[in-house]
Amino acid sequence: MRFRSATWAACVALAITAAASAQQPSAPQAPAQRSSPQIVTFKAAIVALSNPKVREEFESGLVTKARAHRYDAITSYDLVPKVTDVRDRNFIKTLTAQGVQAVLMVRPAAVGPKSSLDAVKNEVTPVVLQDMRAFATEVSPSGPNDLIAVVHLAIYMIDTGKPELVSSGAVWLDEPVKDRDEGIARLQDLIVANVDAARPAIRKHYGLPPLDQ
Repeated sequence: MRFRSATWAACVALAITAAASAQQPSAPQAPAQRSSPQIVTFKAAIVALSNPKVREEFESGLVTKARAHRYDAITSYDLVPKVTDVRDRNFIKTLTAQGVQAVLMVRPAAVGPKSSLDAVKNEVTPVVLQDMRAFATEVSPSGPNDLIAVVHLAIYMIDTGKPELVSSGAVWLDEPVKDRDEGIARLQDLIVANVDAARPAIRKHYGLPPLDQ
């Protein structure tokens, strides 16, 4: 499996940003930012909807990579141990009690040969799905209907007490990896690159200044 160029991540992120702009949530998921003389930080929790062992490993690795890209990210498995707890009414209370304002939900939608973007058709708008299909056809030798893994991403703001969807989309692998660890690492890289590419547009949408370089 080759990690494709930044163009891949950017194009998928454009679809995610388009979905976000229509939602008009109260605030974006953002890392340290300078909107005044002091730095303001929005804390985000990463929730991987998978089995416990994979979840801990995936969240930990993704948080490490996100922090390297200037996100104030934390794992959620230690706060909400059971994946099923995300449907509990206390889920948001538990996170907000720790200062969390945004949540990145990561869900494996399809794994293995013959996976396709149909796995996320109920999670994104038809326009976003069409954009992802067109992009996959352009850059993936196998096209959008014979992928190796598809992961659905959704970013929610929870600082108002009620989850508000900021963005929704997907990343995918189109070529086999040598082992499970490489597959996880590649997906983590895609996810971080995806959010990075969407971040400037999201910040602009909410009237926030660009991050200092």
